[in-house]
Amino acid sequence: MLLEFSVTNFRSIKEKQTLSLLKSKLKDDGLEGNYSTITLSTGKTLDVLNSAVIYGANASGKSNFLLALQVMQDIIKQSSGYSQNQNITNIESFLLSESSIKKPTEFEIDFVNIVGVRFVYGFSTTQEKIIDEWLYQYPKGRPQALIDRTNTYIWGAMGALKGNKKLWQESTKDNSLFLSTALQLNCHQLLEDVREMDYISCFSSDFHQSSIITLISDVAKEMINNKQEVLDFLQGADVGIDDFLFIEDKLNNTYAIKLIHKVNNNNRLFDLDKESNGTQKIIALAAFWIKALNNGYCIVLDELQNSLHPKLVEYLVKMFHNPEINKNGAQLIFVTHETSLLDQDIFRRDQVWFCEKQDNATELFSLADFSVRKGSENVEKFYLSGRYGAVPYLR
Repeated sequence: MLLEFSVTNFRSIKEKQTLSLLKSKLKDDGLEGNYSTITLSTGKTLDVLNSAVIYGANASGKSNFLLALQVMQDIIKQSSGYSQNQNITNIESFLLSESSIKKPTEFEIDFVNIVGVRFVYGFSTTQEKIIDEWLYQYPKGRPQALIDRTNTYIWGAMGALKGNKKLWQESTKDNSLFLSTALQLNCHQLLEDVREMDYISCFSSDFHQSSIITLISDVAKEMINNKQEVLDFLQGADVGIDDFLFIEDKLNNTYAIKLIHKVNNNNRLFDLDKESNGTQKIIALAAFWIKALNNGYCIVLDELQNSLHPKLVEYLVKMFHNPEINKNGAQLIFVTHETSLLDQDIFRRDQVWFCEKQDNATELFSLADFSVRKGSENVEKFYLSGRYGAVPYLR
């Protein structure tokens, strides 16, 4: 499970900003399903939130924070394949400060893998080269270094990592991550240890028809293999779809979905483009929701509410809060402007986050930082009135 993600000096983010999914000491107040209790390799237990929502004005940096996680993933997956002089993908420093322009961007992720070992992985980078990189594991509570890299090519003690470290180090280019290179060269220990980072799926807000068609084609086999679950999901969402089938294009290795509606007890086939934007989006999300919930994966999504009714958004969120559905610690992190979700019967305070700009730089903070009276304070009303900040100040 994802515990924390931090980013420094990226686009509108200047200073280090951290989203934490570690449960605070706030009272549960009937929301016990909003977090999962995991057992660490040390024998201790840890309560981890199953979801987090981020609010804020337009241009406050909400999307940049989620984009940072996507960029980190992309660099891990792609940097071993960079050519020698290729720039590192999508690295953009905070441009409104001369000192920040000259500093590297930094990413760090804190997570627990499937066997309960806690890991912290991060790196700092410019557009041209990786500056520092680190990976620590905590199997017995104390940190053990798997990766220790400074000043691009200075290697520290990496005693916890087994295998041909010399080969992996020599094969790591200055614009590539050691992790990416070692994984490419089949470092089995790292393949097992950090697999959890591969289970985070990031989506932008750009759910136009061509991207939805591609998404659905990519998960066609998943939808076919879990057809009844997908149908239950769609029928629970009340989008009026009775069945579906796929037509395979073997030449292009793609799949086109056909949707079935019952009309006077007869089946009628419809192309995807005949459905509403909201229905198209729900169909695209169905397989990812089911895969995440069945396997304990994490979904990160910008503008979840786009094209969806507020009650449908609530339905999607509450699946992650239902222990009968979410049995494996799946997580949902999303950005939204849908304020009806600011209900203390839906979210704990430590699940609600706000983004706003101070001195032109994005700052991220939690509703848990405020004293909120359960049952007597209308969080939605107070948020819209500006009590917590993170709203536009219109003139």
